[in-house]
Amino acid sequence: MRVSTSGNWPPYSERIGSHYVGLEVEIVELILRDAGFCWQYVELPSSSRAFKQFQENQVDLIPAASFTQSRRKYAEFSIPYRQELMLLFTHKHNQQSILSLTKMTSSDLLENFGNNLVAVSRGSVYGKPFADFRRMCGDCVVETNFAHERFNLINKKRVEYAIEDALTGTYLLQRPEYKDTIKPTAIRIYENSIHYMLRPGMLTEKQLQKLNLAIIKNSQRIKEIIQAHKRDYDVE
Repeated sequence: MRVSTSGNWPPYSERIGSHYVGLEVEIVELILRDAGFCWQYVELPSSSRAFKQFQENQVDLIPAASFTQSRRKYAEFSIPYRQELMLLFTHKHNQQSILSLTKMTSSDLLENFGNNLVAVSRGSVYGKPFADFRRMCGDCVVETNFAHERFNLINKKRVEYAIEDALTGTYLLQRPEYKDTIKPTAIRIYENSIHYMLRPGMLTEKQLQKLNLAIIKNSQRIKEIIQAHKRDYDVE
């Protein structure tokens, strides 16, 4: 099975020498091993590139995928195996009133982001309010491949905000180049269950059932892996 991965998505997946390590790597290897599959990694630079390769039958499985109706047209999905939380990050001197909010509607986003740029991951899903905002203000959004690129844009004041996975953002804030200049906000842009996205017809019904049963069987171990990584970076 050809599994999409990133060499630069800490602490979920990163390449060290010829090996991949990280939270997402630990989970996918746990599940595939328990379900009786062999795998090889295909390193790709962005989510959008992974989806393109997936649609061209160059990749069989994409971890950490959000379910959407548009993706359902060309993919199968496992049951969910963990939650993701996308937070808004900004530079520490930002005092805008938006920062007192926690959840935002599309109109909140348009009103508060209209004069500012926000950096996002190329090809990622951020929920309906952000998708609506993006349709209304496409020029407000800057796409990059990697989280550190988004934080660099904040540091250089090229953008006011970045949307980032909570754990990835907290990981990066331990780096000296970010810890004194960037802060997380309380604004949760998107909370969502994530799945393994599978190439249609690649697995028989019985094999897909084995994959889902492996997720259920190892649910406690998955929680332990996630908690261990959260403790490393003081994430609640």
